[in-house]
Amino acid sequence: MMRAFVPTTHKFHASLLSGLFVFALLFMPLSSMAQTEAKPPPLLEADTISFDENTNIVTATGHVEVGLSDKILRADKVTYNKTTDVVLAKGNVALTEASGEILYSDQMELTSDMKQGLIEKIGVLFPDNSRLVANDAQRYEGRYLIAKEGIYSSCNLCAKDPKAPPLWQLKGKRITHDTEAKNVIYRDATLEFAGLPVFYTPYFSHPDPTVKRRQGFLTPSGGVKNILGTMARTPYYFDIAPNNDLLVTPTFSTVDKLQLETAWRYRFMNGEMKWTGSLTQADFVDETGDDRGQRLRGHLFGTAQFDLTDTWRAGTKIAITTDKSYLPRYSISAEDTLVNQAYLENFKGRNYAVANTYYFQDLRPGDQLVEPIVAPEIRYSAFGEPNKMLGGRWSFNSSLLVTSREKDVDITKQGPSTRRLSVDTGWERQIISNTGFLTTVSGILRADGYWADNVPDPNLALGSSFTDVSRIRPFAQADLSVRYPMGRHGRAYQQIIEPIAVLSVAPRVSNRHILPNEDSIDTEFDETNLFSANRFTGLDRVEGGTRTAYGLRHAIIGDNGGRIEMVGGQVFRLNQDNTFAEGSGLTRKLSDYVGRVDLIPSNLFEANYGFRLDQHDLAFTKQEFQTSIGPQIFRPYASYLFVEQYNSSTLMNEKLEEATLGFTSRFAKYWTFSIGQTQAFKPSPGPRAMNANLLYQDECFTTGVTAKRDYTSRLDISAGSSIMFQFYLKNIGGLSTD
Repeated sequence: MMRAFVPTTHKFHASLLSGLFVFALLFMPLSSMAQTEAKPPPLLEADTISFDENTNIVTATGHVEVGLSDKILRADKVTYNKTTDVVLAKGNVALTEASGEILYSDQMELTSDMKQGLIEKIGVLFPDNSRLVANDAQRYEGRYLIAKEGIYSSCNLCAKDPKAPPLWQLKGKRITHDTEAKNVIYRDATLEFAGLPVFYTPYFSHPDPTVKRRQGFLTPSGGVKNILGTMARTPYYFDIAPNNDLLVTPTFSTVDKLQLETAWRYRFMNGEMKWTGSLTQADFVDETGDDRGQRLRGHLFGTAQFDLTDTWRAGTKIAITTDKSYLPRYSISAEDTLVNQAYLENFKGRNYAVANTYYFQDLRPGDQLVEPIVAPEIRYSAFGEPNKMLGGRWSFNSSLLVTSREKDVDITKQGPSTRRLSVDTGWERQIISNTGFLTTVSGILRADGYWADNVPDPNLALGSSFTDVSRIRPFAQADLSVRYPMGRHGRAYQQIIEPIAVLSVAPRVSNRHILPNEDSIDTEFDETNLFSANRFTGLDRVEGGTRTAYGLRHAIIGDNGGRIEMVGGQVFRLNQDNTFAEGSGLTRKLSDYVGRVDLIPSNLFEANYGFRLDQHDLAFTKQEFQTSIGPQIFRPYASYLFVEQYNSSTLMNEKLEEATLGFTSRFAKYWTFSIGQTQAFKPSPGPRAMNANLLYQDECFTTGVTAKRDYTSRLDISAGSSIMFQFYLKNIGGLSTD
């Protein structure tokens, strides 16, 4: 039975009030009452309600709202004729569907179940704010909305002139919206831009804006590429299930003929998988320049992760390719080393355990060391509660590493095969004094056991001598860190000055001991590890000796959000250390000076500068600088990098120097332009890359052009230019070139 909600401020005659109790029976047709499936009764709310027993007409006026199980009808006035089973709504009519669409009109004439009807001057507002308007429309079977002389657009109307046509609109002599199939179908469709017709088709359809995904062809792309020639991509999407889909993209080109790429996603209750792969039969030129003829080429990338229990998780990452040049040839990836991993993790309180296996594929040009197979790497870490053990907390870490390399290769390229077991236990406590000093006391006891073969001798020329190793390396270190932050409040800023000193005491360690180095090869000294207890990235190398790091942090933070931050310092050690490589800035008693300055006084200017200065003559051994300045309408940017580093192969210092210059401009509300170029100065002067991009993007339309020039070549990847266009209408589709 329908319930009528009536404001208590209105008074009704007793006979009228009794009529409201039977309103539901009058409003609902007999056919609906005969349905076997029970449905929630409709609800009615209005300022006034009346019933004419002679005409069998119920009239509701003033803020009328009629609610069915999946629809809500609002209007200034609603009448229901029991005899004809017709509902007539007038004045500010709005019908809200379960999908979120809202139908607007001056007048709607509907059946009581709102599945059939005629609508005058209709407007449909979809959940994404796109619109469909027409002079009149017919509602049929609760599924179809058939509009005559309709217009669809996802563009907002002009705020200054709402009657002006939107940026683009799609007109049709007849537009059918199928709410079950979720399609919008046009007959005699014309696409207009700024009110001018630019394209006509007798038939056109697209998914309605409520569709999240739909099986079928996606936006194609095409163009000309100097490596592949004329090319075209035609992706096809398979909507297999709500948790499972597949994208197949064939690429046709005049050089390679056909390349097929797939992307598959599958989500489980306790995990997910994502896989991409491609395959082609194409000519292959190796890095020596030899043409190997036609061969099968491709790649496979993928990830999978599953929650086994509340504390256990397993997963894998796959990244393999048939040759070094395939990925950049098809612009799939710019990585120069592919990492494959399988892992099993456990999380329990403050404890963490993981077992890994790794396989690496080196894509860098030239002959490199044979990459190791890591099987397994097992780590376990546990931490005690803070402030429990002597006012601090304890820690425990262990690691087992096993690596192997192929034997039947040039011994100078083979590298070691390693078995390593590392165990350490530590303790740390922080003390805050009444005077404001922040003191951290910590210590560590550690032992590393090695059993390895084919280890290069660091005391001789690289690659000239190899030996087997069986050795235990004990190590202990104590650290004392003292900070004294001082702050003050200015008129419109806050200032912080923090002197920092770290003292580390440990036995001296020499790299003249023959030990493999798998995880501590890349060590860079800068402000990020200035105050670190160990500056090596892994476990195969440790930083020993008695040393102290000292420096200063300084920050000025404005009330307007602007800030200036600076940090810098140096390391002093009692004895020279040959643990670090030449050119690292850490081999002498006094290290190089390192620091960084970040300057952001407002949103109109941003700059940061990092440096490393030779402690002897203050010559720059490293500089990196980035800045951008100006408003959005014109904002130039620049970056600069200079590094002097030691090459262990040539036994000489090498210099790398390059800069990038450009600007971005948001010269109009929806328009953006950018251009930039990277120029190298050392070791080989010349341009490296240049790009320019012009983009228009608003709420309903995107178009742009991107031009690139690459000046580098490798293998069968030659230098050249590319240009890409894109043209996209929201909810309709578009085109792009590659």
